[in-house]
Amino acid sequence: MIGNGHYQHLIVSPEQLGMYNGHLPRLARLLRQERTFANKIQRVHVDEAHNIFTAGLSHHGEDAFRPAYGRLAEFRAILPDTVAFQALSATLPPHIYSVVQRELAMRPNHVRITVSTNRPNIVYATSPIVGNLREFHNFDCLVPKDFDPELTTIPKTLVFHDNKRDATDAARYTNERLPIPLQNIGIVRHYHSDMSVEYLQQTYTDFSDPDGQCRILHATAGASTVS
Repeated sequence: MIGNGHYQHLIVSPEQLGMYNGHLPRLARLLRQERTFANKIQRVHVDEAHNIFTAGLSHHGEDAFRPAYGRLAEFRAILPDTVAFQALSATLPPHIYSVVQRELAMRPNHVRITVSTNRPNIVYATSPIVGNLREFHNFDCLVPKDFDPELTTIPKTLVFHDNKRDATDAARYTNERLPIPLQNIGIVRHYHSDMSVEYLQQTYTDFSDPDGQCRILHATAGASTVS
């Protein structure tokens, strides 16, 4: 949206700002080569800013899921100093918040606004982990004992894991807790970036459908970037 000769809102994906498949996208070229264009930008709003940490950086020996998120500081460096940056997220614990500050080169005098995420239709509960995160019996509560689909419906449940191995192994464990006739039919699935695009799209569509077959999805942070 353009007003008074300035770009009031610039909505882009991080991939549009840096090298992609060996080439600079058109927006990246404009920002680097046309200073009159860059000088018209007044504000930059980074939505889901926690992705700078969760998707933009490598973790646990695995490459970043969307490395462009980890290069937003380069974008800021080529813009005028007068451009205001805003980072928006509902998931900014201290360790992620500090990384967002660093990667966006936020000034020490930046303003932090925090509001509650409490909603009338949300209930918070904490279940302590016994042992470590690979002791998958901690997920036994996801499938009721003696589960009978005629009597009980498994609520849609999304479990995030730190790495692909844990997501895959936890899904296998949970699947094997189902009665044998219900195993391997898609009630429990896993989701991570090594899967095919077709599988990921079909799985997420099925899981997001209230009447879909998939009831329990074990996923990595890749599922948090699906729109």
